[in-house]
Amino acid sequence: MAGIIGYGVYIPRYRIEQKEPAIAWGSWSGGEKALCGMDEDVVTMAAEAMDNAINHAGIDPAQIGAIHMGTASSPYVEQYVTPILAETLGLNPETTMIDYSGSLNSLANALLGCLDAIAAKRIKCGIVIGAEDRATAPGAEGDATFGAGAVAMVIGTTGTIADFEGVHTYSTLFIDRWRAIKDSWVSNWNDYRFDREYGYQSHVDEACKGLMAKLDKKGEDFTHVVFPQPDDRIPNLPAKDLGLQREKLAPAISSTLGDLGSCSAFVSLAGVLDKAKPGETILLASYGSGASNAMSLIVRNQIMRKRKRGVPLQKYVDRKQYITYISYMRTREHVKRAPY
Repeated sequence: MAGIIGYGVYIPRYRIEQKEPAIAWGSWSGGEKALCGMDEDVVTMAAEAMDNAINHAGIDPAQIGAIHMGTASSPYVEQYVTPILAETLGLNPETTMIDYSGSLNSLANALLGCLDAIAAKRIKCGIVIGAEDRATAPGAEGDATFGAGAVAMVIGTTGTIADFEGVHTYSTLFIDRWRAIKDSWVSNWNDYRFDREYGYQSHVDEACKGLMAKLDKKGEDFTHVVFPQPDDRIPNLPAKDLGLQREKLAPAISSTLGDLGSCSAFVSLAGVLDKAKPGETILLASYGSGASNAMSLIVRNQIMRKRKRGVPLQKYVDRKQYITYISYMRTREHVKRAPY
C-alpha cells in the first residue's frame, strides 16, 4: 500500500485554561485548550499544516494529483475549502479536489479516499488535510474542551516515512453528536457514559479487532497505539479491551490542546512520528458518528532522513499565549458591546 511521505501540523498559539469556562458555568474541567485568533480559521490553519507537510515531504507541489480535506467545522455549507487550499499552492485546476465533512470521522475518510485513488492508479501522490474549530454553546461541554488545530499528510508510494499495512472500517447507525444546518453549534445527549461505551469504545474495539484479524496480528505486535482523544482517559477503554499495554498509547494531547475532533488521532500520530524509529509499528484508529477506521502503519528508514525538515508537534504545544474567558467569548461573538 501507499504511505505517508511527509506530514505537518498547525496549532494556534492562543490558549484558555479549561477551568475558566467550567467555573463560570458551575462545573469543573482541568487542563487547557488551543483556540483560533481573530485572523485564523479552519482554512488558514489547514494552509499552515499543508505547507509544513509539503516541506517535510520535500516534494514539488506540482506532483500532487489530489487534495482531500476532512473537517466537521467547515466555514461553508455550500462551498468547497479544497480549491482555496489548491490556489495557495498554485495547483493545476485538473487536480482532484474533494471535501469530506459532517462527521468527526471525516479526516479518516479523506485519507481512505486518497489511498483508494493511489491504489487505483488515478494519482501518484495526494495530500490529505484536516482542520477543526468546532462551534459550541456557552456553558456546554465543548465550551471547555473543544480545541483548534490542523494536520496534513502527503500520501504516495515513493520516499515514504511510514507505510499503511492495512485498514479496516466498522460503521453503524449511531447518533451521539450532531449539528443540523439550522443549528449554530454541536449538540449531544448529555450522557457521557452512553457516548463513551456505545459509541467510541464499541466502534474502536470492533474496527481494531477486524484489522488485527485481517493482518493476523495481536495487540502486542504494535509499538505505538494512537486513538482519538476527546479527553485524556477515554483511549484507555478500547486499549484495555484489546489487550494493549497502556504504555503504548500515544501521549495525551487533549489536556494541552483540547478535543481536536476529526484531527485528534492524526495530530497525536504526528507526535508519535516525531519520535518513531524505523521498523516500529503503529495501530491508528479514528472515530466519529458511529464509524471507526483502524489502520496499521510500519515506520520506514526515510523518517530519520526527513526528521530535521519538519516542525515537531511539541514546538506548537510549547508556543502559547493565554487569554481570558471573556476575551474568548468576544472572539466567538458570544458577547457584544452595547451599541451606545
